[in-house]
Formats: sequence, C-alpha cells, structure tokens
Amino acid sequence: MSNEAALPRVPPFASPAGRIGVLVYDPPADAGQVLNPAIALLRQRGVSVGGLAQRVGGPDSGRKPSLWIDHVETGRTLRLDRPRGPGARDCILDPDALAEAAVWLRQTIERCPAVIAVNRFGHTEAEGDGLRAEIAEAVCSGAVVLVAVRRALLPDLEAFLGGTPNVLPPDVEGIADWAERTAMAVTG
Repeated sequence: MSNEAALPRVPPFASPAGRIGVLVYDPPADAGQVLNPAIALLRQRGVSVGGLAQRVGGPDSGRKPSLWIDHVETGRTLRLDRPRGPGARDCILDPDALAEAAVWLRQTIERCPAVIAVNRFGHTEAEGDGLRAEIAEAVCSGAVVLVAVRRALLPDLEAFLGGTPNVLPPDVEGIADWAERTAMAVTG
C-alpha cells in the first residue's frame, strides 16, 4: 500500500484560499451591483453575514463617482473617498474613513459570522496598506470570505492569500449558493 492511499482527503475549504470567494471585475463595472445583492440574499436565507459592502454613488464636482461603504450588520454608511475636484490625480481615499471601515470590519470578525464580506481588495491593499490586516484576520477567522477584486489585481490577491481563491461568477444567486454551501461545509 502506498503512503498516498493512507492519507485522508483534505476538503477544498480546509485551506484558507478554499474559503475565499472572489468576484473579479473590470472597471468601470461596479462589483457592488452583484456582490451586495448576494449579501442581501444570504441574509434573507438566514445565513449569518457581516462585513462591508461597497457601492458607487453619483459623481462629485470632479465628475468621479463617489465611493461608499455600508456596514452590513448595522446599516451604518460611510463615504470612503474625498472629493478632490476636477483634475485631481492623487489617491482619493479618505484615510480617516478607511480607518473607521477597518474598525467596523474588526467588529464583524469579533462577532464570528459564517460569512464575512469585504468591500474589495484594491490598490491600497495590494501595496500593503488599507484593509489588508483586517482581510488577513477575516481569512484567519475560519469564516467564508467574499471579496471583490479588479482583474489586474487578482495576482496580488493570490500572492497575499498564498493560494488561488474560488473565482465566482458575476451572478447573485451563484455567489450566494457558493457562500452558503461553503459555510455549511466549514461549520459541519
């Protein structure tokens, strides 16, 4: 008998990357238009979900869309960007808003929901800042994690996770079905 036959099969969710569901998008698409209804559907089904949902608002005076974060559990809303005016080229993220969003995400992780939604893994996280530490905590918590990522940043997310996450179809029911099945499998 070979040693391989004696080893137990490891379910795909046993590794952290197996519990990560990623919605890959290409700008100017708004991943929140798919991810946020999937979060709502999970909650309607009675799945314990927490975290952050990002949405795009109307354009500001600089003609760029505004960015908003909704705290899934409490419904609190926070503007994530700073209106910088026309022609602004520097980062539009408001560091104070990002810090508050990080606190919200840490509070979610402490509550131990079955599914944790993270608004997105963006340039700031790829560079080692932003919500990177909180995303790591969510992944290490054992929960199923849903996160949006630009296609160009998917290799950065994979390097961060140390593996290939589950790339989910841009389908509300498909995302909700995957998250619910995976959460049930993780909790046994």
